[in-house]
Amino acid sequence: MEVEAESTKKENVKEFESLLKEDLKKRVLVENSIIEAKITEITPKWVQLDAGGKSDGLVSAGEFDNLSSLKVGDTVSVLLERMEDYRSGQLVLSRHKAILLKNWTKLIEAYKKEEIVTGIIKSRTRGGYLAIVMGSNCFLPGSAISDQPMKPDEVNKLFNVEQKMRVVSINEQRMNCIVSIKEVHTKDKEKQMQEILKKIKVGDILTKTDGFKLTVNALNDWAAWILISTEGASAISMIHITQMSYSRLQKPSDLLSLNQNIPRVKVIDIDKTARPHRISLSIKAIMPDPFDEIEKRYEIGKTYSAKCMRILSYGAFLELEPKIQCLLHQSEMDFFNKNIDPNKKVSLGQEIEVRILKISDRKISVSLLTGENPWESFIKKYKEGDVVSCLVDRVLDFAIMLKIEGSEIPAGICHWKSLSFEESEKNLKKWEKGMKTSAKILLIDKEKMKIRLGVREASKEGDPFMNYFGTRENNQIITATVKEVQKTGIKVSPGNSKNLLITIKKSHLARRVEDCRPEIFRRGDLISAMIINLRKSLRKTDLSIKQMELQQEAENIKKWGKDASSSGQLLKDVLGKVFKSNKTKKDKEE
Repeated sequence: MEVEAESTKKENVKEFESLLKEDLKKRVLVENSIIEAKITEITPKWVQLDAGGKSDGLVSAGEFDNLSSLKVGDTVSVLLERMEDYRSGQLVLSRHKAILLKNWTKLIEAYKKEEIVTGIIKSRTRGGYLAIVMGSNCFLPGSAISDQPMKPDEVNKLFNVEQKMRVVSINEQRMNCIVSIKEVHTKDKEKQMQEILKKIKVGDILTKTDGFKLTVNALNDWAAWILISTEGASAISMIHITQMSYSRLQKPSDLLSLNQNIPRVKVIDIDKTARPHRISLSIKAIMPDPFDEIEKRYEIGKTYSAKCMRILSYGAFLELEPKIQCLLHQSEMDFFNKNIDPNKKVSLGQEIEVRILKISDRKISVSLLTGENPWESFIKKYKEGDVVSCLVDRVLDFAIMLKIEGSEIPAGICHWKSLSFEESEKNLKKWEKGMKTSAKILLIDKEKMKIRLGVREASKEGDPFMNYFGTRENNQIITATVKEVQKTGIKVSPGNSKNLLITIKKSHLARRVEDCRPEIFRRGDLISAMIINLRKSLRKTDLSIKQMELQQEAENIKKWGKDASSSGQLLKDVLGKVFKSNKTKKDKEE
């Protein structure tokens, strides 16, 4: 009996094993996948689930949000982390991770389909914000929180409030997700922009009667943003400050204000290459153009009255009539000073007479110089070489400025070398502002409108250099008086001239090098020297004793032979033979 019972038991075990194997073949369990499990028991701490494995699995009761509504027999989704726990041998399941994985799958689908998702901004993080989207932590960049600049207080109001977002980037391997609120607004605006563009085109005039509502949405220093609204769509457009009025505006707020309704505007440009597309409007384009037939009202060359409206660093803007302004450049404010400060010539609100210079490309250029140019009057009256009466305007470090009496041109320059024939800078100390003198016009520069004057050239005594050297030529021998002895040469005064000094260089003091010694000369000595390198146009010449001796030697050689010198033969050469013969006789006698 015992043998039969034991054999029966073995048969039952084998039958159970075969049935269990067949059942397990039907159950396909894969780790890290979401499976459906049946609740077999519910306790305050655990929920026991049958997932079709060799054993049941336990899930913490804290992972179920709706634990009270669950009952035995219900089916829930869980994540199979491992097939067997190394301690208990049970399945390792997670309800929380299953929900996260499902939401992550939904995020991937939303990214691929470009769907809008809902999320909540929870906190700040480096470079942006942390947003909870479908239970997953996502990164919201700071630049993607809005399509418009926002202040910190405005951003704080978005925290813990559901926001529409779009998934812009996702990394499935690292499970990183980047979302954007800006993309939602941009996409929505693009759709509305497309609806608006279907109803308008370049050149259209938009009015309220045509179903368009035009409202000033924002202003800055150079433009106004206009909200174009129609049924079911709206779009932002721009009016540049130059398209608001023919008059010159300081800022758009001078003409428009926030939330103001504009009755009419004209579409002047639609840029479809920009994202989103840009619509440019104009108020000025629907106004009468004040520049129409402007050439008939203002003739070039004639003088008209204008009012100063604005002064800048480079000139002033004047109003000829309402909405017609012209530029008075600083170079047209003074005949001679082209960089004059405009504030010295005009003031705001001043009525002035101007001459029309140019009308071109809707721009008018005018000049304050309506009378005859004093420079033209000057060159008609004077020419180079004329002697004029002058007053010292100011004394500089290298010259004096002379104002010609009876002329409106600026003061002319007289270099210190042109003050006296002595050509010494010390002469500048003799001059003071307001002193009268006569000067000769040395140069008239018509292009630069400048003149150069010379005081010494106007003296009655004349130029001592030309008085003495005017009739003389190179290689002539002259007599001069030594006035000063220097280490590098001597200064001499040719003839009886007191104001003429010429330096003879040390190397030209004698024919022989050993005789070129300035110290052998004394003040007051009379010397003879040859004129060399005479340049009358530059008032320069050189004197040379050396060249004179060489010339005299050449003349003597020509006259007396090769052994001749300036006084015939050299004494040494003439008496050398005698001395030599006498010496020979004495040697023989001895």
